[in-house]
Amino acid sequence: QADLTLCTSPQLADDLRSCGVRRIDVWQKGINADRFSPSFRSDEMRHRLSDGHIDAPLLIYVGRIGAEKKLHRLKKVLDLNPGARLAFVGKGPMDAEMREFFKGYPVHFAGQLVDDELSSAFASADIFVMPSDSETLGFVVLEAMASGIPVVGVAAGGLVDLIENDKTGYLVENKDDMIEFSQRVK
Repeated sequence: QADLTLCTSPQLADDLRSCGVRRIDVWQKGINADRFSPSFRSDEMRHRLSDGHIDAPLLIYVGRIGAEKKLHRLKKVLDLNPGARLAFVGKGPMDAEMREFFKGYPVHFAGQLVDDELSSAFASADIFVMPSDSETLGFVVLEAMASGIPVVGVAAGGLVDLIENDKTGYLVENKDDMIEFSQRVK
């Protein structure tokens, strides 16, 4: 019975319309382009996130470390891209499980970063990866784009509103095997 319902993506608006909700609009997203910029690229941060392997391809995920993010999918990406490194920036209820799951893999868990450290983490990586198929907003995707790094994400939820495949990033099918994801990362 609201006068207006704001949604974070056209996909979510369509879902609500299919449930009978009326008077819907999409709240357009935006980020601070001064805060997220290629100018924050740092060899020191790259060294930190890659555990000293600064010449290796560096993938980065920024966000909640939770089951719904499907971070386990990134193990296949590493398997299919020998030499690549992965940095997780964030914290969440699956932190300990993910550390155990990726044990022995070239993965760095940076914990939660804020302000200039977060800006530097984004800008110092080579590729931003988003394996989640439940994103409704996707601010981290916009932050990665503003930081000057390409984005590979799952073609689901709000990501299809943000990423124009083969133009502003890469979208892959929503499959657990993630082979297509791995090919896009190359």
